Amino acid sequence: MPRWENGFQTSEEIQRYKRYAVIREAARIMSRRGFHNTSLDEVAKVLGISKGTLYNYVTDKQEILFECHNIALDLGDYAAHVARTAGGRGIDKLRLLLRCYIIWMYGQDGVAGVTFDVNALRPDDRAAVVKRRDAMEANLLALLKESTDDGSIRPCDARIAVYAIMTAVNGISTWFSVDGRLTIEAVADQMLDLLTLSLATEPDKLAPYPPIPPYPMLATPMGFFNRSAPAAARADKPVERKARTSTPRAKAIPAPKRKARSTGAKA
Repeated sequence: MPRWENGFQTSEEIQRYKRYAVIREAARIMSRRGFHNTSLDEVAKVLGISKGTLYNYVTDKQEILFECHNIALDLGDYAAHVARTAGGRGIDKLRLLLRCYIIWMYGQDGVAGVTFDVNALRPDDRAAVVKRRDAMEANLLALLKESTDDGSIRPCDARIAVYAIMTAVNGISTWFSVDGRLTIEAVADQMLDLLTLSLATEPDKLAPYPPIPPYPMLATPMGFFNRSAPAAARADKPVERKARTSTPRAKAIPAPKRKARSTGAKA
């Protein structure tokens, strides 16, 4: 069961951390049982809170799913930042980006299992996620172009390469288990060798991986913590109600008395 203890100081920070913990735990349950097979009652039970308390942090399952996608995209953005900061050749940046992303997404047994398919999202949420995914794809395409230009990978169809790489990375959620034979670090290393060595012009000159930074959600609050307030803090849009006007009721008119029908029988 998750624990609420944390290093934050203000009540708002604590509330946001709790909301994040709720979403992470819900993601774990949904990864195991499937999004459509998981109810908020089950999430509340695992967290050890009432369903009413759960509604202080999320409004419904769709909000949880949307925020899981946002967490995954935030991790992708941060992995790109780490790779750019590390420098080096294009292929070394690409491998570091993907290694960070894989370890963060799957090593924490977190949101990866529920972000493979965007079709379960509400239309507006799906549009927002697809827009961010397109931006992430554009960054990967630019990185592959940089790798081609500096000669660290051979010329290829960059778009097909990106699709192949991300399909394989996202597919890890269908078979990886934290209790399995290999650690996520070992899985990441083998996956990256399979996905990138065929592109490398000098596989024997690949830079060694630097240490992977700590899982960013636990180390320093990212945009996710500040993007949306807990459900209880949101102001509901007031609904204008029309005043009820009383209309006089019409008096009931008594029905006329009917004469008894004669049956032909004598009294």
